[in-house]
Amino acid sequence: MFKAEPGLIIWTLISFFLLLILLAKLAYPQILKGLKKREETIQQQLEEARKTKQEAATLLEDYKRQLTEARAEAQKVINEGKELGENMRKEVIQKAQQESNQIVKRAQEEIELQKQKAILELQEKIADLSIMAASKVINKSLNMEDHRRLVEEYVSKVGELYGK
Repeated sequence: MFKAEPGLIIWTLISFFLLLILLAKLAYPQILKGLKKREETIQQQLEEARKTKQEAATLLEDYKRQLTEARAEAQKVINEGKELGENMRKEVIQKAQQESNQIVKRAQEEIELQKQKAILELQEKIADLSIMAASKVINKSLNMEDHRRLVEEYVSKVGELYGK
């Protein structure tokens, strides 16, 4: 089995410590340097990640604020459009009412004018008929039959005028 030899143990220990010293002098500083560099890189990446996260949060808040402002502006535009439409509707109704009133007024004035014309024409014709009847009476002496015939003619002529 295994037999411990003192010379081999001493040389193994000497070799181990020499290797340990050599590693401590040459490799260990390089390993520490590499680990330190790796630690700095990781630290820098973590810091950049924090900054990026903070910028993202700031951008998100900014986006939310802009979205809220855009919604408010859109609602304002919609409300203004509704108000403008309502005002236009009221204006159109008011204008139509005014035009309607003017048309009715003009029609009433025209009717009154035509009525006055008809009355004047009727008065002129009645006056003409009265003058004609009076001149016939003056030109003839009337007996009962002539008087009746003259009244009937007068009434029929007046009836013709009203019949028109």
